[in-house]
Amino acid sequence: MRSKNFKYVLIFGVISFFFGNYAFGQLSKANTYFEEGKYADAIVYYAKTLKKDANNIEATENIAFSYRKLKDYTNAETYYAKAVELNPDESANYLYYGQSLKNNEKVREAKIQFEKFLEKNPSSLIGELMVQSCLDIKDWEVDPKEFTVSTVENINSENADFCPLIYQDGIVFVSERGADLVNENNFGANNKPYLSIFYAKASNSYKKAKQFSHQLNSVYHDGPVSITSDNKTIYFTRAEKEERGKDYSNKIKIFTADLEGKKWKNIKEFKYSSNKYSVAHPWVSEDGTKLFFASDMPGGQGKMDIYVCNREGDDWGEPINLGKEVNTPENEVFPYYRKDVLYFSSDGLSGYGGMDIFSVFSTDNWTNPKNLKTPLNSSKDDFGIFFTDDENGYFSSDREGGMGSDDIYKFNYQSIEQQTSMTGLLEYDKLPASNTEVSLYDENDELLQSVTTDENGKFKFNKLKMDESYFLKINEEDESLLDKAKLYLTNSNGEKVLLANDIGKGKYNFQALPYDKYDELPLLEEEDESLLTVSVFGQLYQKLPGDYSGGMEVWVVDDEGNIIGKAKTDKDGKFVFDKLSPDEQYLFKLAEDDSELNLIIVDENGRVLEAAKRLIDGKYRYVRLNSEQNMITLINELDEVIKIAENENFVISKIFYDYKSSDVNAMAAKELDKLVVILNKNKGVNVELTSHTDSKGSDDYNLRLSHERAQKAREYILQKGVNSNRITAKGLGETQPVAANENEDGTDNPSGRAKNRRTEFKIIKSR
Repeated sequence: MRSKNFKYVLIFGVISFFFGNYAFGQLSKANTYFEEGKYADAIVYYAKTLKKDANNIEATENIAFSYRKLKDYTNAETYYAKAVELNPDESANYLYYGQSLKNNEKVREAKIQFEKFLEKNPSSLIGELMVQSCLDIKDWEVDPKEFTVSTVENINSENADFCPLIYQDGIVFVSERGADLVNENNFGANNKPYLSIFYAKASNSYKKAKQFSHQLNSVYHDGPVSITSDNKTIYFTRAEKEERGKDYSNKIKIFTADLEGKKWKNIKEFKYSSNKYSVAHPWVSEDGTKLFFASDMPGGQGKMDIYVCNREGDDWGEPINLGKEVNTPENEVFPYYRKDVLYFSSDGLSGYGGMDIFSVFSTDNWTNPKNLKTPLNSSKDDFGIFFTDDENGYFSSDREGGMGSDDIYKFNYQSIEQQTSMTGLLEYDKLPASNTEVSLYDENDELLQSVTTDENGKFKFNKLKMDESYFLKINEEDESLLDKAKLYLTNSNGEKVLLANDIGKGKYNFQALPYDKYDELPLLEEEDESLLTVSVFGQLYQKLPGDYSGGMEVWVVDDEGNIIGKAKTDKDGKFVFDKLSPDEQYLFKLAEDDSELNLIIVDENGRVLEAAKRLIDGKYRYVRLNSEQNMITLINELDEVIKIAENENFVISKIFYDYKSSDVNAMAAKELDKLVVILNKNKGVNVELTSHTDSKGSDDYNLRLSHERAQKAREYILQKGVNSNRITAKGLGETQPVAANENEDGTDNPSGRAKNRRTEFKIIKSR
């Protein structure tokens, strides 16, 4: 009996040993494929391992990782759910689990996993980004859609097709008909054919795709491409496969070729390609002066970064990293540049999942990249955008509903009303007004939003229409507090930059501007507050000025009789209101009505400007401006009354610019502030800005530069609260010089050119 039991034990031990070795062998094979980046093969053997040992942590984590690399997020989610259960101490499992959930559009569940990751890694930038992206997605849901998206007929296949561009009478694109270039280091990971460059001719729909060039397509990966505007030079990505030992890794490189006849010849390696790092995804600007690409070269912000080389004669200058606002610790790839805007894809900026397409302006020094949102972006990879005109184009995505892996889609850009935000600060007698309700109204007095100030008197309104006029109202019944209230517009740091225009009864108006413009404004000094107000001097008398000394209180009231300002007469019956809104007219009222009293408005020196007319209800009306048929009466920044002919060029002071610059410098800002005061004091006039350049540069360049100067001057004035329909702006280039750009001997005249770099104003009577 004993020998029989021993035999069973021995047999069981042999079987266990056999299966243990079998499972170990499967895991070993899986790990070999995994380390080589052959994830499709690795999955087969990890699955066999888990069939024998369902709780194997290594196999579970690696098969989850493999599925995520192959973008099979459904299986990745399943195995990462198991991984966090089996190995809760490995924080990366929570991060990858959350990313897989987000790729599967389970944003709320993803946020929970990212927060768990962040608990274990409180200083992780990627953790903070992932949590923020979940919050952003929720906010973006209510935003208007800027694009419509549809599939492209007769182009896509069951394999990857991506990165299209228009060439001659058809479309050039990259196809696996290879592994996916979204993850540059994973060639062969999904057991697909290598990438090649294809071309499809356009007719009513695209014809059957064929190889673009036998000279360019190799036996390994080729594409994507960029072709110069003259169609003579092509830049393309190529991944060669050289056998240099087991530790050698082939890097992606950029190559160029020249078109000779109908063949691409003279194939050369781009000078900044390297065997030590990858250089990929070239894009040449339309004017041929910039070459953008993606690279993981040393000194970058993270994995793949966007770089630009500037043309220097017949060669390219050193690569310049676009900086940490574009580039992140993750991947930024597939650059595309058009009309001063760079489009690129990133999985390191706040997005929906996978790669999202972003845009950033070169004129903003590559700052504040914008997510293009749905439906252009999705929870999968979106990349390889190309515009055919200002409103239409193509892009690539592996989203649900396509024919295969990556597919090519077309889009239409829909111009929508731009939105912005404003932040403000409310003070009572120079102290923060906390816990006070502030309401936002449109021009039709329709209530839009209400917020409550925080403990520091600060508040914020979002989703405002750009350039629209709005009103803010302080919901406070205590009039004594309203008399002491001041409402400021602030920059992103909460610092005062503008004083809102007080129109009485705790109500203020302002114009919505791009939020980042507030950061460009100088901080508001206390003495600057008077720029948006005017002083009004007056005097009460019975028969002659000086015959009244009763100490009467004079009120400024609105049309409904509400008091919006108070002043008391002195021994000569004089009074002054220091900071009234620069309105066209005022209504005055006496605290003790007396029909025998007359009221006149005087200047600072006591000279009579005009008598205020007494109305039937006891109020006195004073209109600041008297318009004549052929003349415009203005009150300038010094409260001087002047008259000019309608449509006359009224040069307060010309605005001068630095060479090649359109920026409003400090001196220009002071002159524009004077114009703002005039506009605020004279509601019956509009202004036309005309900007000019010197003769340096081409006619087209100067025309564009003058237009930029005019627009920036206009934007500066709008930032001060002036309504946009009162300001027009245009650029005239170098066509109207006021001084010679050159001396008589033909040499340069710097002082003359400086005078020509200017903006002038024309005062126009409003209709």
